[in-house]
Amino acid sequence: RFTSCIAFFNILNELNDYAGQREVVAEEMGHRVYGELMRYSHDLKTERKMHLQEGRKAQQYLDMCWKQMDNSKKKFERECREAEKAQQSYERLDNDTNATKADVEKAKQQLNLRTHMADENKNEYAAQLQNFNGEQHKHYYIVIPQIYKQLQEMDERRTIKLSECYKGFADSERKVIPIISKCLEGMILAAKSVDEHRDSQLVIDCFKSGFEPPGDFPFEDYSQNIYRTISDGTISTPKQEGMRIDTKTTVGKAKGKLWLFGKKPKPQSPPLTPPSLYTSSTPNGSQYPIFSIEPVHYCMSDIKTGKPRIPS
Repeated sequence: RFTSCIAFFNILNELNDYAGQREVVAEEMGHRVYGELMRYSHDLKTERKMHLQEGRKAQQYLDMCWKQMDNSKKKFERECREAEKAQQSYERLDNDTNATKADVEKAKQQLNLRTHMADENKNEYAAQLQNFNGEQHKHYYIVIPQIYKQLQEMDERRTIKLSECYKGFADSERKVIPIISKCLEGMILAAKSVDEHRDSQLVIDCFKSGFEPPGDFPFEDYSQNIYRTISDGTISTPKQEGMRIDTKTTVGKAKGKLWLFGKKPKPQSPPLTPPSLYTSSTPNGSQYPIFSIEPVHYCMSDIKTGKPRIPS
């Protein structure tokens, strides 16, 4: 359990809490803000469609009034032309000495009929014109301004609703700020709890082998044979080739361990019996073993190297 790993685990826990608070904000946004906006948007679309339909109906009614007025105007104009023709015909017959009295009377009756119809169409045209002017004034000064006012009020209510939704979003964020601040403080504390020296000590305690480093290499004197050849009559020290201690036996005990610094040195097998152990004869012919200091050192070194591994 390194402090860096513990800090990372604590940061993950704080991030989990942080994500939970963001989920709370998302849920509140979905229900209180998004859902409300969608419902209100649907209502506004319906209301706007209704106002536009009212405007189209008002425009269609005004167009109908204009058509009626225009038809009455055309009819009045046509009747006036017919009355003018009838008057011209009557005047021509009246001035004609060859025309009979019956033709003149008939032309006079036709003139009176056309004049009467022209007067009626004139009155109808005047009524339709007055009605159209009144509807047009009402359309442009009452109906259409009222529709625009309703659209304006609708848009103002939409703006107010947007403002309320903005406020609701800010409130939902503000509610979770204290908890999010605690999460961030927990992350900072977790970051400050990292102890590099403790982690290093954990690595040392986990991977230490317990083996001692090898000792110093002894001096190997190869000049003993030369001195023995020169002085044949002298008593020389017995040859102690086997007295050399293999200082690499401690390295061999670490077999199987990770070696970080290149190729691991090959261990050498220690001799089966200490060659420094030799016998000496007594005057009665008995022999007894003599141990030098170096064999004792060898045995002590062997005991140390054979020491069991310290558990981690």
